[in-house]
Amino acid sequence: MKISALVVARNEEIRIEGTLKSLHFADEIVVVLDRSIDKTKKIAKKYTKKIFEGSWPSEGKRRNYGLSKCSAEWILEIDSDEIVSKDLQKEIKHKTKKKDVDFYYLPLINYVAGKPIRYGWMACLAPDGKFSLFKRHSKTWFDGSVHPDYELDGNKGKVFSNHIDHYMSENISDLLSRFNRNTTLYAQDLKKKEIDVRKLLSIRKVFSRFLKSYITRAGYKSGKIGFFVGVLCAIYPLISSIKSKYE
Repeated sequence: MKISALVVARNEEIRIEGTLKSLHFADEIVVVLDRSIDKTKKIAKKYTKKIFEGSWPSEGKRRNYGLSKCSAEWILEIDSDEIVSKDLQKEIKHKTKKKDVDFYYLPLINYVAGKPIRYGWMACLAPDGKFSLFKRHSKTWFDGSVHPDYELDGNKGKVFSNHIDHYMSENISDLLSRFNRNTTLYAQDLKKKEIDVRKLLSIRKVFSRFLKSYITRAGYKSGKIGFFVGVLCAIYPLISSIKSKYE
């Protein structure tokens, strides 16, 4: 079965070439550039002619736009800081041959400062897996500025043995920048949708989220960085709700 690889990017000249190189196995590569002003387009031209540019403040809308530009039966939705290993490439080719499956869940390993951090993550910062491989028309994104929900239609396949390598943050400062960006975008969504944020201001919720990250999701296994990730995940709704009121 043919595969389209979709990459949505904004000013990713530092990271995107590694991602595009790892997608050589796909039958087509589709790149959607959202308000990019750096050399991302110039780099992408070396790997594909299917490059589309525009402005989409909503992550859900720009991803749906990208999906509409893919022509193959299967779509691999990959971010510009993610790498598809050779073993994962082989598994993708094998599993897309199955006719009774419509989508797959792919595990993620998140890297901070070049080191794999396997435990403690929550979706607000970075998930530890996602439904990145699916047939056309099987996935639809909802409106939202950051990590919006989506709908899947069809039959779920078995979870992959191999994983996507997600080089999300070059250092702690970069991780904090991601936290700051995501909480700002989430705050904008809260304000736009006029959501009552009083429950997000709960201190009890802060503690329960920390326990979920650090204990339930085994963040303690990641050492000091696991504790730090737990703190960021814990205060994410609180900071977002405060920003929605004062920014």
